[in-house]
Amino acid sequence: MPLFLFAALAPLLLVVSLLGLPCYGSPDDDKDRPTAQSLRATLLYGQAAYPAPNARSVPLAFGLSAAVPGLGQAYNRQWLKAAVAVGGELAVIFAYSSWRSRGMDGRDAYQAFAHRSWSPVRYAYWLNDYVSYLNSLPDGHTVDVSPINVAADFALIDLSDPDSWSQADRLEVQSLILEIQAVENAVYHPETGASFSHKLPLFGEQQYYELVGKYFQFAPGWEDYSFVVRDGIPRWVDENGKYLVSIDPEATASDGSKPNVSPLFRQYAHDHAQANDFLRRASRVTILLIVNHVLAAVDAAVFTKLHNGRLRTALGIAQDVRGIQATATVRWML
Repeated sequence: MPLFLFAALAPLLLVVSLLGLPCYGSPDDDKDRPTAQSLRATLLYGQAAYPAPNARSVPLAFGLSAAVPGLGQAYNRQWLKAAVAVGGELAVIFAYSSWRSRGMDGRDAYQAFAHRSWSPVRYAYWLNDYVSYLNSLPDGHTVDVSPINVAADFALIDLSDPDSWSQADRLEVQSLILEIQAVENAVYHPETGASFSHKLPLFGEQQYYELVGKYFQFAPGWEDYSFVVRDGIPRWVDENGKYLVSIDPEATASDGSKPNVSPLFRQYAHDHAQANDFLRRASRVTILLIVNHVLAAVDAAVFTKLHNGRLRTALGIAQDVRGIQATATVRWML
């Protein structure tokens, strides 16, 4: 709510400036204002009969509010405006801090979620069965690619805790993903005949966490995806050589849904999108910081200029149809 209040109030700084409301913010300024008597004296004797107000620095007022909104207004003794500018700055900083904190916490949470529940090993086993499935289709084309070799020592790598990996473990995981990418380059979607549009990025990259919960081709890597376990490994073909319905995560139901996609995939996609949404909000709200600084700086400069204005008079003689007349003009000079 403070952010929305600021968004409504901050533009008033510039609007009020353009309206030209008085910038005198304290009783001390009253003595600087011209009175009727002083104006009459000026018109009669051609000289100012009131003290000139103390001039203020326009660049200083601008610079103060450009650096810290509200300082220029305080310099002009406009305390209410100073409070609005400072309040707007604090509201934006609070919103940025809150949204960024929630976004970073959410990012840490969904990455830990992926480490626990999505496995490149399980995805590699699925790709091997998927190649066999594509080659079994009567109207498909042959996929000529070597199967992914999932090393036996992968069982010793704790995929849920990458911080505990040794350098050898990291190289093993990287080697596996490179083999996965080679197979992804060769396979296709049986419904459309199109090649896979995305390849699994290397572990830990930003796109790694982006893709595993965004594209259905990665759904088999989630632990609740439908598969059977034979000889201690996940398989998508039963003991009779019949492929499970879940062999194709891209299969589309009559209502347009993807029935083979698991709940964990959808939950992860939701959590990932929510965290990124908070981070986007934090990024966008920084624009309001710039707007607040600019509005406050312009407002301070305009009102300082108005404060430095002077009433100037000029006496003269002019001739018109009525004859020779004495003239007097009063001008507001900036």
